[in-house]
Amino acid sequence: MADNPSLTEVLASHWAGARYDDVPDDVIADVKDHILDTLAVAMAGGTTDEASIVATALASVQDVSLGSLVWGTNLRLTPAQAALANGTSAHARDFDDGGGPGHAGSTVLPAALALAEATGADGRTLLIATVAGYDIGYRTLQSLGGFAAHTDRGWHSSGTMGSFAAAAAGAKILGLDPQQYADALGIAGSFTGGVWAFKDDGAMTKRLHPGKAGETGVDAAIFARAGLSGPRRIFESAWGGLYATYNGGKGHAEVALKDLGVDFNVASSYLKPYACCRGSHSAVDAVMELLSSRPLSAEDVESVRITAGETAVNMLAVENIETVFDAQFSLPYAVALALCGGRLGLDEYDPPRVDDPRIRETLTKISMHVDSGLELEDGPRLEIRLLSGETIALEAGNPTTAKGSAQNPMSHEEVVAKAEVLLAPLGPDVAKELVYAVECLDQAPDLTELLHALRARG
Repeated sequence: MADNPSLTEVLASHWAGARYDDVPDDVIADVKDHILDTLAVAMAGGTTDEASIVATALASVQDVSLGSLVWGTNLRLTPAQAALANGTSAHARDFDDGGGPGHAGSTVLPAALALAEATGADGRTLLIATVAGYDIGYRTLQSLGGFAAHTDRGWHSSGTMGSFAAAAAGAKILGLDPQQYADALGIAGSFTGGVWAFKDDGAMTKRLHPGKAGETGVDAAIFARAGLSGPRRIFESAWGGLYATYNGGKGHAEVALKDLGVDFNVASSYLKPYACCRGSHSAVDAVMELLSSRPLSAEDVESVRITAGETAVNMLAVENIETVFDAQFSLPYAVALALCGGRLGLDEYDPPRVDDPRIRETLTKISMHVDSGLELEDGPRLEIRLLSGETIALEAGNPTTAKGSAQNPMSHEEVVAKAEVLLAPLGPDVAKELVYAVECLDQAPDLTELLHALRARG
């Protein structure tokens, strides 16, 4: 390691030497919930058009008899291609967790599990590899100024920093030494990417980005193990480094390395109680809290004025709702569902309930407005005018601290309940088997039971 090590070298040195016993019990319990949530949303997302297209396309040229499982099927692909397919399924309905590199579980777990299956790893190896991916994904994103700053530039962090997260998990599964681990991160960074252009027309590529990150991460770890070198100064290089290329030359390595080995950044991630973009969640929380405190209904509302920053409006101001994507990136639709007493489950988005007269009427009362002084993490402001003449002002607050965050967590029982709802259409025992397999990972000598729970039924 160099006398003045780079960001990737410091992260690699730490995580290459980390042991399972170095991770506190509460972090292990937390990451199990994230693993369960990721696998449940992936199994539910496997039948979507996006996931089906990717799996079918890969199977047409890559199907192998011995390989890594495509969850919810009997199809096997090479580990990198399995990570691509499973990452797409996990993000196919945007109900997966967030944090880490943007969407942590759908970038990290498909890579970790594909390589763990291929190498015969045990449950504890999968758990610590997943924690490594969450931690490094979050830290690399912080080095670029964090989610809001990276998003403001048009980058989709699940695609960009997700490649680092996946490579970090893959490197830990393969037991790479510090030099190889740093190479894996550098290789991943050489091919990282992902932009928000899909927002313009609702293209399917958003769902693909975590899968592509997983594919890149698996390949990076495998190549590094074989001896391929990666740029050690992938962030700091003055020409072609990610600080220069992605962030106007500015880097924040000191922020990225804060509390390394103490804060594992699983708690920095969040679980989603609502099946829509996280940017809407604090507003939904605020409306639901209002309705729980006084007897109001959508019919009592004359108008709702939502004020948010430019990035939030760019992300969440979809007006003509025709597809699942449109609904998930429409804050007015989320607020309309909440005002109408909805719970914002996947069934209220897939398909969107825009033909429901009550929801359609409520939508006409809601408008969005830009306040350039508001940042993404300030959250939206809602001004609800009632037919009685009363006006109610709600400060939604930071969406990243809404329900499902460390500040307002979902309980283990709530995570299990979400999985049970998502997996019920797949069979009566699917959720039970998956919950048990995940809860027992720290005692599992191999991943047979977990993979059995992820197999195709019928």
